[in-house]
Parts: sequence; C-alpha cells; structure tokens
Amino acid sequence: MKFDNTSLPDKLKKYMEEITDDNELLDAFYDCDVEIYDENWVKDLEDDDNWLEDLMGPGISSYSDRKPFARDGSGALWVVINDEMIGYIGTEGECGIVAKCIDDFMNIIAFGKYVSDYCDVSILKTEKDFLDSMDETEQSEHEEVFGRFAQEHGFTKERSELYRMLINGLTVEPFLEVKAVNDEYCDSY
Repeated sequence: MKFDNTSLPDKLKKYMEEITDDNELLDAFYDCDVEIYDENWVKDLEDDDNWLEDLMGPGISSYSDRKPFARDGSGALWVVINDEMIGYIGTEGECGIVAKCIDDFMNIIAFGKYVSDYCDVSILKTEKDFLDSMDETEQSEHEEVFGRFAQEHGFTKERSELYRMLINGLTVEPFLEVKAVNDEYCDSY
C-alpha cells in the first residue's frame, strides 16, 4: 500500500492511496484546496522536526500528535490529530480542528467546495444561515467525481448533515491552538 512508510493512520493512508491513484479525484481535491502529494512528501514532513515552527513561528501546540498529510495553495497544512481528527494550520496564524474524524473530513470535501467556505462564522450561526449560503454557491465542476467518491464510501449529500459535521469538528475541545513562546509572535487558534 502507498504511504506505508509514513506514520499516518491506516484509514487516511487508504483514502490517500485512492485519491492519488485517480487523477480526476486528485484534481477534484486540488481544486478544493486540499493538495495531496506522494508518500515521500509526507515522509519528509514527518522527518522534519521544525515544520510547525517554519509555518507559524516558535510555539507550543495544544495537541502534540499532529501529522501533516496535505497542504493548501497558500502553503498551510492539513494535519491528522491524534490519528483521527483533521486540523488546519495556516500561514497567517489561523489554525483549528475542522472535522472530528477522517471520514467526516472526506465527506465534507465530497461536497466539492473549499472547506474554508464552510468555516465562516457568519454562515455557521444557524443551520438556516448555512443552508441559505449553500443555495447561493455554484455547483462544483467535479460533481460527478465527488458523487462517485461519496457513493463508494457511503457519504451523505444531505446538507444538514454537513452542517452537523462542521459544527462537531469546529467545537471539539480542547481547541487546536499554538501558543507563541516569544514576543515576536502571537498565539494562533
């Protein structure tokens, strides 16, 4: 299996192998700003003790078990936390947990939009606000590819379930934070 030389959890390895073996699915994830690379890229980050400091400056994270598995176009990293939750560690000081489990994260992506589009506090105040905002967004050009991916894994396309997944992820406690260890940097959360 691909990614066997990494310390990623088996469930995530299987998804990543499936995605990297299917160019259409890989492109669809890339267009949703989840750039998945090969095993060597993941292994290089695992072997780099400084990736968090390089990304955010010197700091201490509220979670010590963070494993990068993808990045976005800005250079931010998608990480698996405690081998199950999915977090985001940005380049501008933003970070947080976006999905309570790997399956929820993959289900969220299968809706075919940027995860950051879903994480806007103004649209997450109520389920109605969220559903109204989804009505205003365009369909993904990868709808067929994501539909196949969702069907293969038994993912839901129910928008109220997507709202529940996002709220469950964004409200996990303790929150993902990076506390600065010197005055030149600020805390991130």
